[in-house]
Amino acid sequence: MTFVRNCARLSVLAGVVMLSACNLERSDEYRPVYDWSELAQTLDSAVGAGNTQVNGYSFVLNVDGRREFSRAGGDMTLDATIPIASATKAPAAVALLTLEREGLVSLDAPVSQYLGEAISWPVAKSGITLRMLLNHTSGLPTTSPCLDQVNMMTLQECAAEIAAAPLDFLPGTQFGYSAAGYQVAGLVAERVTGKPWNTLFRERVTAPLGMDSFSYGEASNPRVAGGAVSNAVDYIKFSQVILDGGAPLLTRAQGQALRQSQVTGLPVYFTPALPGARLLGYSQGWWISSPENHPGSDGPEISDPGLLGSTPWIDFGKGYTAVLLITGTPDKGLAMWTAAREKILTELNGE
Repeated sequence: MTFVRNCARLSVLAGVVMLSACNLERSDEYRPVYDWSELAQTLDSAVGAGNTQVNGYSFVLNVDGRREFSRAGGDMTLDATIPIASATKAPAAVALLTLEREGLVSLDAPVSQYLGEAISWPVAKSGITLRMLLNHTSGLPTTSPCLDQVNMMTLQECAAEIAAAPLDFLPGTQFGYSAAGYQVAGLVAERVTGKPWNTLFRERVTAPLGMDSFSYGEASNPRVAGGAVSNAVDYIKFSQVILDGGAPLLTRAQGQALRQSQVTGLPVYFTPALPGARLLGYSQGWWISSPENHPGSDGPEISDPGLLGSTPWIDFGKGYTAVLLITGTPDKGLAMWTAAREKILTELNGE
């Protein structure tokens, strides 16, 4: 890593003028110039026909709000738009948090308050709140058959099916990763806005950020927690907003809340996180990493890995965010994420 002076070069005879001009610059007048060649080699080495390799990847890295590095390999390009599976959750949760920002919902009110007569909500589930749905502590099942029926029913009908299913545990007592819970949260959003999920999501997230490729399509029962597609260039527009504090989508307090686990101390009923990922906490769409994952950074680091291996992540301590998109498996995604993170931190730490 080297540094470039961010001011005009003037003659020695005008030394006083030069110093005056440079002192007008902000404290970041020295802009670091990084060498990402090892990161590029690491990403490229993951492409191949081996059991641990992928057919292609797309990757974008922002540091201090600037695009520092982007690369694609194999059968993918930077603008390749692919299914991102559970990497959908963080944007979906933010769409719901915009409702809280506007006072349309309270995260700690019973969801039955917003569902009304739309579906029959059992008494056993009366304590479930929107916060529980977003943090996977509601006790609702991990999944439901209706989640695969994206064009065969409505989101309301799917939520009714989930409402009728038995609880896995008492609401608020355990952590149980639940795509079904996000489906119910999606119905809450539809009820309080009077708009279909696809429409309200575009209006509240993708349109303000210019994320043209990010979409749920036109499904009548969109899979709220995992049914979106995106390219890496668009997704990083979203993760950069979170890194910057949440505006214009969230309040500063909402943005800060994403950095702190909301499930600390709860026993784990079910988690899809691989042991090697060392994901120890969760907050409204984002996993929170163990400090072991980011040596040399005070963190926190948050991420939203998907079933197909795509992984967006943010390191607040080092001021960077990266998006890795692949169509593979969780273990392949974890291997690429781990290797890429190591190269990024090595360069940012000036090692």
